[in-house]
Amino acid sequence: MIHRLTGYIETKLVFLAALIACLCIAATLGFYQHVNTVRAGTDNLIASNLRARHLVQLLTLAQNAETGQRGYLLTGRDEYLQPYVQAISQIDQSLLTLQKDYTHNDLAKQVIISIDQQVRAKFSEMKSTIEARQRDGLEAALSIVQQDTGKRLMDAVHTDVGHLLEAERTAINRSALWQRDAAKRDATFWVWMAPMILLPVASCLLLAFRDARRGRREGARLAHASSHDPLTGLLNRSALIDQLDAALLRRPSEVGLLYLDLNGFKAVNDSLGHAVGDRLLVAVAQCLRETLRPVDAIARIGGDEFVVVVERCSSPSFLLTLARRVEVALEEIQLPELSSRRIGGSVGVAHSAEDASSTARLLEVADTAMYKRKGQLRQIRANPSRPRLSIV
Repeated sequence: MIHRLTGYIETKLVFLAALIACLCIAATLGFYQHVNTVRAGTDNLIASNLRARHLVQLLTLAQNAETGQRGYLLTGRDEYLQPYVQAISQIDQSLLTLQKDYTHNDLAKQVIISIDQQVRAKFSEMKSTIEARQRDGLEAALSIVQQDTGKRLMDAVHTDVGHLLEAERTAINRSALWQRDAAKRDATFWVWMAPMILLPVASCLLLAFRDARRGRREGARLAHASSHDPLTGLLNRSALIDQLDAALLRRPSEVGLLYLDLNGFKAVNDSLGHAVGDRLLVAVAQCLRETLRPVDAIARIGGDEFVVVVERCSSPSFLLTLARRVEVALEEIQLPELSSRRIGGSVGVAHSAEDASSTARLLEVADTAMYKRKGQLRQIRANPSRPRLSIV
């Protein structure tokens, strides 16, 4: 009897051990599948954000080159060509990187080919205007610019890049949603497993939720990185365009734009190094946050250029007052490495009610106004006896 009881208990123990072993194997396989799911989702997020970053870099190169071209055409000074020359040296690698990014996507590959052709045509147009400026003067260069070929090419590049960026944002959101759904399904599986094998399943659940949270945080961080400047934390050009488009839709006649370019920033970089230049840019960003309203959207769009979207701005005179206030605040920036040197900045303004009702045109008007203001400040510094413009 005792022998039979012992055998019965041993049989049950063996069965229980086998059951626990099977459950552990199932739990291990489920956990392994979940880890692969999270890893695949995270890889997709990273890949989409890298492609988005490469698209933004290409657009930034083209816009920096265009900025340098405009500055040179207006002033004839060779130092304004530096952004253009730098873009020339980097544009081929940027285009090659994008072609590699979209090797396995036939539809996107056709868009990249179109972008490649448009960008190269745009750079050819810029080269012809610069050569015309050097050879025949400003009027000859402006006759080429007024044909609007360069503008049409740049608008086409903006459109194509915008479509690809929107596709990448959709892919990022889809991956994040898919990860959340996968995490929910896994959580349900772990809950049903808990009564049978509490400790292993509980451990797996904790790991699953931890990985899911980590994936969401990583997704949020990458999404933030794709819309913000990594150095200053301000909006980047792509996010600025979105903000400006939305503001013009909400209040078509009450949107102001400040276009800011630092004075003497290149000299700081050349004489004190890029590290000091970076600290100066961070200080400028902080200065703008403290000077402007919390509702104003501030962006760094490349180099030492900043743009501010001022909503609910019904009076252009308020915009001018705000611009001069910003210039005064920039004059007060101090860094130990700068000693007594003052940097300052030139601020151009544009208002949707007077200058333009489209994003591209508003930026163009503000950019032109900034260069005009820079010329005024240069004349004031060259002739200090002349009366300074009043600052409200």
